[in-house]
Amino acid sequence: MFKQIWFPEMVQHHIMSRHGKEDLNSRYYSTTYPDVYAAAERTFGSWGEAIESCGLDYSLIKKYKTWTRQSVLDEIRRLAKAGEPLFSQHAQDHHKPLYMAAIRRFGNWSKALQSAGVDYKSVRLRRSMTKAEIKNEVLALFRSGESLSYMHMRKNYLYLQAVAMKKLGDGSWARARRECGILTNYRLQREKRSE
Repeated sequence: MFKQIWFPEMVQHHIMSRHGKEDLNSRYYSTTYPDVYAAAERTFGSWGEAIESCGLDYSLIKKYKTWTRQSVLDEIRRLAKAGEPLFSQHAQDHHKPLYMAAIRRFGNWSKALQSAGVDYKSVRLRRSMTKAEIKNEVLALFRSGESLSYMHMRKNYLYLQAVAMKKLGDGSWARARRECGILTNYRLQREKRSE
């Protein structure tokens, strides 16, 4: 069986015959056409150089974008200008490559936003609360007659419950309530638990 000898023009012809019909990124080509991919790397030095030799822009073809500190900042600024939400969870859900690059390049999302000139506090979904603010909100719910049972709080006021447990209750919601001066026992009776 003869081994195909690939000349530069043959590699370019192969790439151009599939341009617009198939993926041209390195992962696809190396698994679908390993012989062409290997020949391109031997002949041109890299897959990207082979693509560029065909007059194509490899940055538009490659599957994974290379993120520099500057490109992360530029993209954050572009999103901010477009009015895109920039809180952490939205970035993770809708702009994961950017989010991961920001973590790698800046250490965390808030530092990346600050470096891009975006005030993190203005985009942050969850606000940082002091112990006094937590107590005031829990007491306001208590005074309004709202149930302060663990399950009710978890369902309707999850963030307040979580921050109260962390800052006031050392991990316990009952202890956090007591820190607020609320001594009512909110445990459900056994009969009501099973309903």
